[in-house]
Amino acid sequence: MSTSRADGLLLDRHVLELAPYAAERVGPSIDAFPAGTLLLTNAPAGSVPAPPGTLVLTVPDGTGPDDGTGPDDGTGSDVDARVRAARPAHLRIVVDLREPALSEARWSAAARRLLRLHEWMFLAVRACAERLARPDSGGSILVSIVGGVTPDRRPTPFTGLFTGFVKSLALELPGVPVVATVHTAGAEPASAVADAAAELSYRQLLPVVYLVGGARLTLAARRRAAVPTDVPLAADALVVAAGGARGIGSVLLTAVAERFRPRMVLLGSTRLTDHDPALLEVDPETAAADRAGYIKKLLAEMPVAEANRRFERLQEARTVRRTLRELERHCGADRVRYVCCDLRDPAAVRAATAELTGVDLLLNIAGTNRAAAVATKALDDFRAVRDLKVSTYLNLKDAFADRLPRRWCNFGSFVGFTGQRGETDYGSANDMLNTAATASAGPGLTEFTIGWTLWRDVGLGATPVMRAFLAKSDQFTATPTGEGIVHFLRELGQPQPPPATVLFGDKERQAIRAVVPQYLDFCARTPAMPFVDRVVRDGDRTLTVARTFDLERDGYLRMHVVNGHPTLPGTFVPELAAEAARTLVPDRVPAVVEDVRLESFLRVYPDRGPQPKRIEARLVSEDRFESVVAVRVLGDVYGPAGQVLVRDRLHFSATVRLRDSYRTAPRHEPWADADTRPVRDPYHAPGSGVLLTGVFVSTAATGVHPRGRRARLALDGPQITRWFPDLLVPSVLLDGLARIAVLDLVDGRWIPVAIPRTIRRIEVFGPANDRALLGRAVELYFTPGRIDLEDPLGDNLGVAVDETGRSILEMAGTTGTILGYVDEETGAYLSRDDFIRHRSGTATGDLPGSAR
Repeated sequence: MSTSRADGLLLDRHVLELAPYAAERVGPSIDAFPAGTLLLTNAPAGSVPAPPGTLVLTVPDGTGPDDGTGPDDGTGSDVDARVRAARPAHLRIVVDLREPALSEARWSAAARRLLRLHEWMFLAVRACAERLARPDSGGSILVSIVGGVTPDRRPTPFTGLFTGFVKSLALELPGVPVVATVHTAGAEPASAVADAAAELSYRQLLPVVYLVGGARLTLAARRRAAVPTDVPLAADALVVAAGGARGIGSVLLTAVAERFRPRMVLLGSTRLTDHDPALLEVDPETAAADRAGYIKKLLAEMPVAEANRRFERLQEARTVRRTLRELERHCGADRVRYVCCDLRDPAAVRAATAELTGVDLLLNIAGTNRAAAVATKALDDFRAVRDLKVSTYLNLKDAFADRLPRRWCNFGSFVGFTGQRGETDYGSANDMLNTAATASAGPGLTEFTIGWTLWRDVGLGATPVMRAFLAKSDQFTATPTGEGIVHFLRELGQPQPPPATVLFGDKERQAIRAVVPQYLDFCARTPAMPFVDRVVRDGDRTLTVARTFDLERDGYLRMHVVNGHPTLPGTFVPELAAEAARTLVPDRVPAVVEDVRLESFLRVYPDRGPQPKRIEARLVSEDRFESVVAVRVLGDVYGPAGQVLVRDRLHFSATVRLRDSYRTAPRHEPWADADTRPVRDPYHAPGSGVLLTGVFVSTAATGVHPRGRRARLALDGPQITRWFPDLLVPSVLLDGLARIAVLDLVDGRWIPVAIPRTIRRIEVFGPANDRALLGRAVELYFTPGRIDLEDPLGDNLGVAVDETGRSILEMAGTTGTILGYVDEETGAYLSRDDFIRHRSGTATGDLPGSAR
């Protein structure tokens, strides 16, 4: 099922995420440091013990001698000369990102040193490229990035600088083993290189592998439709664009101005004051025909080359002037401002933005391109292309450090995702925008990078040379202007855009298949689903998947204990159902789970070994709007001696509605904090009938409110990453949301403890699982003010709301059974029967929270 073809668009939207990919040896082993190796690094001296004979060049830290590299005057001539003299057969680049200053995208001495290492890598590769490309060279290139990914699988900001380089380089040197490996900060450089060397003999999809906590991951592009919604820009919003007065930025800024009429500030390098104001008002397309006449007038004063450059600068200024006039037409002349600024200059950017506060949207658009093979590319060109994007980004980060924009959108490129021949510089810069956005997104800032392919009628793709190249190569979809606007406004309007997306269509898919035939199949697979071990029966409309539970693999069950037994939370049933349904219908997303029924506990007993279960999925109906799948979870019941007591016992059932996209998230009005009375969470009291610890200690600030119950989501990042990195549904959030339904005070001090029995409907409004919610400010609400969980009608509603006020999910119609009560003051627990006796014979029907 298509996610975007139905609306007539040529490009599909893909979300970039890390996914497991098993190792497969396809070539001979290569040592970490074979004879004839050159090692480049910024790691501390001696931390990468290379064998004798290895040429080691260490980027100096500025506090001592040059560590044996000799003088470096900025031209790279010394490094180039030393590499050419050494004639290495193997290149090893160890990138150390463990310094605290490199954990965020900001200028620092460490960041400048890192850019120097990046240039040295380019120089070394350039010096060796022709020799390595020979069929008999036997060489290899390995880049190991230590501290390039966090334990929760988020790349750190500068990682893309090196992974983007490697992706383009591998396409230029197809016969050479070229790999980048990315490691957590816990890996020492020496061990990282040893572990990474094996990757040179493994099959690669993209030539970048992340090694995190024993998992081997690579980047996948998952096709995901954008959620249709309105762009969150008010009429008084402030939009700041770094670059964009020309090219595709001008088109998209005009679309924003036409639709929302915000205040706009554009930062650009074109100097309007250098030209006669009357000349600026001439349309640049009309003026192009008078090029020869204009240049002829200047020949008496300057050479032809300078006259041509003067005309080009005038044309650029005319284009900027035309863009500003168009923006003023929509927004008002007093609401659009242009500031001439060298975006590569930190001081200039700080000065240009000093008075800009309350920025609602920052668009980082600047970029340039000078494609050339790495063997022939000039260092000045490499720096110019890289630095316009990288320096602009870091300068903006510094300038807005104390007043972050509400939303930050980077213009990236398809090249940052796959690499491209001749684009080691452009690929580096754009992939850094991907990893920097992934690292930066969080509370207080929504940051995302859109990876564009070429446009047909504007920008780089519109030049005659590029149009001829596109027609000849047939590798890129020429994006129509109207379609580009549609994709931009859709991404801008997402409640929580994914940090990195890339747009591409059929031509790009064909180009990818030509290089790595199996990569798109890998991307199209359903994401890793922890509750689907294997499909044991598969039909046209039904399937059965197997899942074996045991306390080694499912150690989190020890953190969810019901009456003394490790038990799967009832709120994980939507996840089991969603995974089975998604396996049956892989091209749609599980947007709604309804009619959830919890018939019997799924317990795992320590003394009975692994316990297999079956998840059956049946396609009930399907149309152009949705696919409806009924799911049941079954298992045999075994006795203490291993004998089967009951076959095919029904544990759970649910119905899943899968759609092409999620529904637009509704907004939720926040409750007044002053009206909240704190109440302890009874599920964490020692001795509670339902005792939750570890990863299930997921809420804070629990309390009652006149409108209902509330809490703040407080997920444990390391625990979530360890146990639930790949869920489809935020199941730990659901567990916390269901728990706050019981918050009540019986006799002024006793809080009910309950287990869920049925849930009428759960709807999620986007692809955010628990791991994606780490670090975000999420509030949980449950209404009405008085809830009877044992009422079969279940007239109640739980809502999880993000920091923007939009709902992440809703859970309606929850019913349950009261097991007992916890004393809020002492934490003592009484079972339901003991509590009734404690109240001196009070009838069960009079217990608040349990019956009418």
